[in-house]
Amino acid sequence: MAVSVTELNAVSTKIFDKTMKPQIYDRHDFLKYLMDNGKVKKKGGTQLTWPIRYRRLDKAEAVNWEDQVDFQTKSTRTQAQLEWIPYRVPLTFTWKESVMNGAGQTRIVNLLEDKATEGIDDMVYRMATDLWATSSVSGHVIPMYVIVDADDTYAGIAVSDVPAWAGKEDSSSSKMTRALMYAQQHAAEFNGDEPSRHYTTRSLAADYDTLLSADERYVDKDSKNAGTAVTLHNKPVISDPYIGSGDWFGLDVDQFEMWVHEDNDMDVGPWEDLTVGGYPKTVGRVITNVCNLVCRMRRTSFKLTALTGT
Repeated sequence: MAVSVTELNAVSTKIFDKTMKPQIYDRHDFLKYLMDNGKVKKKGGTQLTWPIRYRRLDKAEAVNWEDQVDFQTKSTRTQAQLEWIPYRVPLTFTWKESVMNGAGQTRIVNLLEDKATEGIDDMVYRMATDLWATSSVSGHVIPMYVIVDADDTYAGIAVSDVPAWAGKEDSSSSKMTRALMYAQQHAAEFNGDEPSRHYTTRSLAADYDTLLSADERYVDKDSKNAGTAVTLHNKPVISDPYIGSGDWFGLDVDQFEMWVHEDNDMDVGPWEDLTVGGYPKTVGRVITNVCNLVCRMRRTSFKLTALTGT
């Protein structure tokens, strides 16, 4: 090859590798929000588990001085559990590419930069596609469609067993109105928590914009940073190209965390010689991520899945 594996790794480590992980998170608004707000958590273990308090203790009371204390127990918690989901992106630098770009080091550096960008784009596409998938697929991260749902089991907890575990859902309303959108926002409010970020299609975001008066725009600083000046209840409305037609998600984003395995948080592996594997004068590397999406409270998010516009 025009350059050795050692040289490829030296160039990649110095110029590209350190920026690949943040770029993967930065290129998708929901993932970027989680990263910027300390919601990407490194964890260990063989599974993801966390406690859910689904019932009020309801033991506080006013008493007489001599009243006997009642120490009866009451079950108020259960355990949520998810599996780790592995992702990977393999990248190669082939014999042909080496020959075609062998006229100078600059061309090879440019090709390596393009491959880094290609790997980032591919991981973002896969994660975002799975995040907004309309059904759960074995071996993929749990999608928002399942988490924000009135009936679906999530993290091993069935809504039939724990009714308070249900998300808010409207699968019948098709016409977007101010009354409908505000009703959904208020229905998801609970104990001071509420949807704080809205995700929908570009078309529906534009339709919602037509419902607003001029003084209802350009309100939220965060919405400007997200590339939109449209808000619902002073919360940013963000268009996402991966969301399905007719869908609108009002998310209490602070209830969400992306748990990543401590050894595989968008880990960028070194270039390695693939000759032994039957690919002469070819090197390869792998970007890996082991993760799943955790939601600590579902009831403060909502989804609309049948909107057609105004």
